[in-house]
Amino acid sequence: MTSISSSTSGWEQHAACAGTPIELWYGPDERPESGHEAYWRRRHAKNICARCPVRTECLADELIQSRADQHGIRGGMTPREREQLLATWRRDGLIPADQPPRDPVLVRTLIA
Repeated sequence: MTSISSSTSGWEQHAACAGTPIELWYGPDERPESGHEAYWRRRHAKNICARCPVRTECLADELIQSRADQHGIRGGMTPREREQLLATWRRDGLIPADQPPRDPVLVRTLIA
């Protein structure tokens, strides 16, 4: 079983998810997941994120990715929740509407 590695450098080595099965964050590869299973898997993943000391960094790292490259639970949010967050920030003028968000701007916005 593949897990999220704790042997990385930077903020990742402090992540609460280090050493957890990757399927918890992205769902199973080998079979379809029922709605009930997906709900409880995402809820469990989000509970781990809620106590993570580097949640902000994780979320910012995912938000700078293109929509096509965003998958799974990151920073305590699903891809749809992250998309809604970015849309709100764009609407409120916190990040530019015409270009992808940049890491320093996202971190400042998340911390504020």
